[in-house]
Amino acid sequence: MRLAGKVAIITGAASGIGRATALRFAQEGARVVVADINAAGGEQTVEQVKHEGGEAAFIATDVGVETDLEQMVAFAVNMYGGLDILHNNAYWTDAKPLLDTTVDNWQRTLDVTLRPVFLASKLAVPHLRARGGVILNTASVHSIIGIRNFIAYQAAKGGVLSLTRALALELAPEIRVVAILPGPIDTPALGIDDKSAIGNLITATPLRRLGKPEEVAALAAFLASDEAAYITGTGIVIDGGFTTQ
Repeated sequence: MRLAGKVAIITGAASGIGRATALRFAQEGARVVVADINAAGGEQTVEQVKHEGGEAAFIATDVGVETDLEQMVAFAVNMYGGLDILHNNAYWTDAKPLLDTTVDNWQRTLDVTLRPVFLASKLAVPHLRARGGVILNTASVHSIIGIRNFIAYQAAKGGVLSLTRALALELAPEIRVVAILPGPIDTPALGIDDKSAIGNLITATPLRRLGKPEEVAALAAFLASDEAAYITGTGIVIDGGFTTQ
């Protein structure tokens, strides 16, 4: 098991990519702290991990609140004795074009999608440094290409990738920092109910399908492991070829 004995925090782990990653990390031997504002979903993730024989604990966390992030890191260290992996995965968006984007929309998107990457990393670094840890940041294909009507989200996810590079430089050689850039992934967060729109998205993807959360989780498990020991300061795209066009 690639993560045996490791302790990992995953934010936004109540569903989608976060839940799949929590399950995969536990399968790889990690003890997982499931952090999410959605208590019911977070507890369900923990139940699934335990059902599969893994170890996990839930802490209610609003990543937009600094004290919640402080409590999250302290919980992990107190529960499991240290910290090896911080996966900043939570985000929020109410995607709109420029003229419909309010200041409140803009600010909340950055406060939940970008600001916690900075804050959680800052809080976790002393513990990660002691154990040669890893920070994984969920960025997006929005970090590297322009997509219409996602003004605030584009800015936030672009910031996540840029912050990943800055953190990697500052925290090397003790801590690796890597971004994961998912494309169209089949989760509720995709937010598309129109079957024709989903069809168009699939057509625009060279592999002609949506990605699976489990595929992103597999990438995260590799990047968090010693097998990726020479990878830092970059973003790894997992998008079925979406950004090649």
